[in-house]
Amino acid sequence: MTLTPERVAELTGGKLAAPRENISITGAAPLEKAGPGDLSFLSDPRNAGVAAGSAAGCLIAGLGDESALKEFRGALILVENPKHAFAAALAALEKGLRPLKARMQHSSSIVAITAKLGKNIYIGPMAVIEDEAVIADGAYIDAQCFVGVKAKIGRDTRLYPGVKVMDNCEIGERCILHAGAVIGSDGYGYASSGGAHKKIPQLGRVIVGSDVEIGANSTLDRAALEATVIEDGTKIDNLVHIAHNVRIGKNCLIIAQSGLAGSASIGDSVIIAGQAAVSDHVNVGNNTVVMGKTAVISDLGPNQIVFGHLARPRGQAMRIEALLSKLPEMHTAIRKIKKHLGLSGHSDF
Repeated sequence: MTLTPERVAELTGGKLAAPRENISITGAAPLEKAGPGDLSFLSDPRNAGVAAGSAAGCLIAGLGDESALKEFRGALILVENPKHAFAAALAALEKGLRPLKARMQHSSSIVAITAKLGKNIYIGPMAVIEDEAVIADGAYIDAQCFVGVKAKIGRDTRLYPGVKVMDNCEIGERCILHAGAVIGSDGYGYASSGGAHKKIPQLGRVIVGSDVEIGANSTLDRAALEATVIEDGTKIDNLVHIAHNVRIGKNCLIIAQSGLAGSASIGDSVIIAGQAAVSDHVNVGNNTVVMGKTAVISDLGPNQIVFGHLARPRGQAMRIEALLSKLPEMHTAIRKIKKHLGLSGHSDF
């Protein structure tokens, strides 16, 4: 696909501050590597000097950056949020750079007679659609995908190759599921007796809202009895494990290699960073950030940023955790003692 600066301005809701004639945008690149046919963007005004010397054919910048870009030779588009606007323009370019195949059902796919297929859908090679599954209008089911009995795939949702959506699970509209994602694998539930572990059948399902993205090889386990729920707008990275009965709110970011144990409840707009872990039955409040490699073992309220975990013998670790909360008051007491002893000139504890 080829875009003009005028079309980019229209797509981004921006102001075309420095129009240039005969510019055709066919790609995108960073400021330092962009050429005359590329679109680029300036998100940090401190890089305005680099942007001004860029060979990009079209540049998206902030509304207050125009004066610093007088030397830029290409078309200039000014917006409130350059990164957000750049993403909108990339979405249009992607249609030409990574085009989807013509909507059809491949001859090697297997679709049950009782499955319901919407309009303008694609079902790729060796994909399997089971009985009473529902595929809504505009959905794109790539090669070797599996959609189980009574599963539902929402309008304009895309399943990359090898995605598995198991029986009775539901995916909302405009979702993206990357290669190898598994939705509805059995939850990790066992009844232990006499050293043996008997499997507890997992009879629930997974419900994924709309505008959710799930990364490659991530797994969302079905609930034991009700539903594992991912609400609208949440983005899940690659290699994430979501256990049974977990509920994740709206617009959360769940980063690679993190894990949420059974029945954890995550509020809206929460960030769970890489390799972090949330224990079973723990609640995390709205807008809280769990930093990388942090283990959350008790409830967290809203609007917090938490970090840190070291493995120690349990008894020792619990004593240390109990003492940590008293450190500020201990520090104050020690300073008072040092002052009383005439040691206040020495370095602090």
